[in-house]
Amino acid sequence: MSLLKFYTITIFIAVFCKGFPQAEHVQTFTKPNKYGGQSQRSSCVSPNKYNRKPIVMIPGVLGSQLEGKLNKPDVVSILCSKQSDWYSLWLNLEQLVPWEVDCWVDNIKMLYNNETRQVRNNYGVQTRVPQFGSTYAFEYLDKDKYGIGSLYFAPLVDYMTCNLGYTKLKDLFGAPFDWRLSPLQHKKFFKNLTTLIETTYKNNNNRKVVVIGHSMGNMFMYYHLKRKSQAWKDKYIDSFVSISSPYFGSMKSLKALLSGKAMIGFLPKLKLRSAVRTAPAFSFVLPRPDLWPKDKQLLVVTLQRNFTVHQYKELFKRIGCEGCWDLWKDNGYATGSFTPPNVPVHCVYSSMVNTAETLIYDEDLFPDDSPSIVDGSGDGTVNVFSSSACLKWKTMQKQPVYNVSLPGNKHVQILANSTLHHYLNSVVL
Repeated sequence: MSLLKFYTITIFIAVFCKGFPQAEHVQTFTKPNKYGGQSQRSSCVSPNKYNRKPIVMIPGVLGSQLEGKLNKPDVVSILCSKQSDWYSLWLNLEQLVPWEVDCWVDNIKMLYNNETRQVRNNYGVQTRVPQFGSTYAFEYLDKDKYGIGSLYFAPLVDYMTCNLGYTKLKDLFGAPFDWRLSPLQHKKFFKNLTTLIETTYKNNNNRKVVVIGHSMGNMFMYYHLKRKSQAWKDKYIDSFVSISSPYFGSMKSLKALLSGKAMIGFLPKLKLRSAVRTAPAFSFVLPRPDLWPKDKQLLVVTLQRNFTVHQYKELFKRIGCEGCWDLWKDNGYATGSFTPPNVPVHCVYSSMVNTAETLIYDEDLFPDDSPSIVDGSGDGTVNVFSSSACLKWKTMQKQPVYNVSLPGNKHVQILANSTLHHYLNSVVL
C-alpha cells in the first residue's frame, strides 16, 4: 500500500469514523494458455502430483474489479476529473472518502432508459472488467491487495494452486463480470463464458470442467445452464459447485436499496445507496415473490404501513425510487421458473448466522436510517432457505445433487473454510 493511500484511509477512519467498527461496456478476454500460467511457490505441491479436473470460477455481486475511463461533458464537483485514462473504479478506497465519493458515485452509476428499458454507463464513462479468463479480478477487489475489504477469492485460489497443484490459465480460470448488471445485460459475457469453458475442456485433454460459483455468480451460471442444450452440458460440464447462492433472493439486497449498506465497514452508506439503486443486479437478487417462503412474506414494517414481498411497487413509490420498480420489473424474474440445471450440483450453504428476514423502520426516519432487524438463519447475507434451495433439484433431475452444509460460516469467509477446501478435493480430483 502506498504511503499516500495509507495516510488517506487512516486519517479518514480516525476523523470521520471514530466509533464506527452510451457509454461503452468493455470486457477483455484472455484465452486459456495451453502451456500454463503462474509459477508455483517452492512450498507447494508439484503441478504433476494430481490428475485434476479443470476449473472455472465465477464471483458474485460486488465481486469483480471494475476499471473506468473518463471523457465527461461535466462533473458534479470541482474535485472530480473530467478525463482520465483507464483507472481502478472498484474497489478503490481512495475514491470513497467524503471529498471524492460524489465523483465515484457519478462515475459508477447507471442510466435507465424508460423507452428501450436498457441501462448504460453515465455520459462520458467507459467501464471494463480486467482479465476475463483469469482469477486476477476477484482474488482481491482492490489492486492494493492489502486494502480494507479487498480479500475475496484469494484463499480458495491459493488452496487450489498450492495444495492441489493447479496452474492459473492452464487448468484454473475465472469469469469475472460487471456486477452492476443482471444476466439480461450480459450477452457478451455469456458468449465469452461458453468459449472459456469449451477451450478449457479442449486444452485439458477433453476433460469436463468443474464450475465453482459464489453468491450471484451462481445465478449467472444457473441462467447460462438453462439456456444450453443437454448435449452441451453433458459434454463440457463435470459439475456445478454452488456456494452461498441467493436462488430465492436476499434481504440484504433490499436493505441496500432502501437504506443503504456500508458494504465495507465505514463507507458512506447513503452515498453508496444512490449508486446501488441504478444497478440492475440489486433488483435481480431481491426476494422473489413466487419463491419466497409463505411464512416470511412480510419484509418491511413501518408505523404507517407494512410491505410484503408482493408489494414492491408500493414500497419503491414510498421511498421515491420509481427506477427501482422499473429495474425490478425488468430483472426480477430473469432466471425464470425454478427448474433444475440438469448437471451434477454440489449445493454448498451456511446457516446459524443471523440473517435479516424483516426490516423494521422508525416512521420519521424511513428509509434513510438503519432499521431494526428480525433475524433468521443464514450466512449473514443470504437466508438459508435461499442458499440451500438448490437441494430442491434432487427430486427434479436425474443428475446427483449433493448436500454440503457448512453452518456458522459467513457469506464471504466461507471461501476460506478448510472444510470446504477439503470437500472440493473429492470434487476436482
